[in-house]
Amino acid sequence: MADLTRSPARAAEAGEAIRPPSTLRQFAVLVRIGLKAATQYRANFVLTSVGAICYEAVSLAFVGVIVHAFGSIGGWGFVEVAFVYGIRSTGHALHGLLSGQLWSTESVVRRGEFDRYLLRPVDPLVQLLTRQFQVTAVGDVVFGVVVLSVTAVAAPVDWTAGRVAFLVAAVVGSAFVESAVMLALASATFRLLDASPLLSVADRVFVTFGPYPLSVLPRAVGYLLTFVLPLAYAAFFPAAILLGRTDELFVPTWLALASPAVGLLLYAGAVRLFHRQIRHYSSPGH
Repeated sequence: MADLTRSPARAAEAGEAIRPPSTLRQFAVLVRIGLKAATQYRANFVLTSVGAICYEAVSLAFVGVIVHAFGSIGGWGFVEVAFVYGIRSTGHALHGLLSGQLWSTESVVRRGEFDRYLLRPVDPLVQLLTRQFQVTAVGDVVFGVVVLSVTAVAAPVDWTAGRVAFLVAAVVGSAFVESAVMLALASATFRLLDASPLLSVADRVFVTFGPYPLSVLPRAVGYLLTFVLPLAYAAFFPAAILLGRTDELFVPTWLALASPAVGLLLYAGAVRLFHRQIRHYSSPGH
């Protein structure tokens, strides 16, 4: 891991203070190492990526069948619903690259692998998130970008530089929203030992409701998916803003506009929560 730490001897020779690499640099280096390892098995890499694309294609086809059967969903046509799906799908793909390894938290804690994370000069969370490259995320990214690009062109939106910037920010914010929820729930592993049921429930909610305009749901459910499990910020709010359907929002317009910032704030809070919960970690070797 020579890329992660500067040699004390070389730093001393140069008369420089020894500074640990930034967290972002640690993450980037470890992701690059993981990607290099994953691509050593090219057939597996390609087939896994293609499989992920096929899975997402089937999901989008199901959404298309639903819209075709009813003509529209709450007045949203297929292109508009697919636009929501595109934001959600691309954000989910970035979430997979960022936080796909959170599903292994229970295994890491139970097997004592986390002991090694605490001894290395790298943030334990960074080590957890980069323990293995998430190959399926590659296919998800390809599919999400294609769907989002096509639906963005077809959607009734007068695109300007500002709207394009908001769309990009919304996709990144969507990734942080989902990652924040999953990270916060994974943090419970240090107390419960197995938080996978919580992760499964949250993932199922994101998968089930994420591709659809939440305005078609009862208002109480909409509030639940905004203020308890913040799914609305992941796709519906940004899509409603860009499509000019702000009259269907069940929150103030400024809050929907702040969706990208909400994602960043939620993720920052989840990272802090994770580090606080580490205090409750008990090594299985003790």
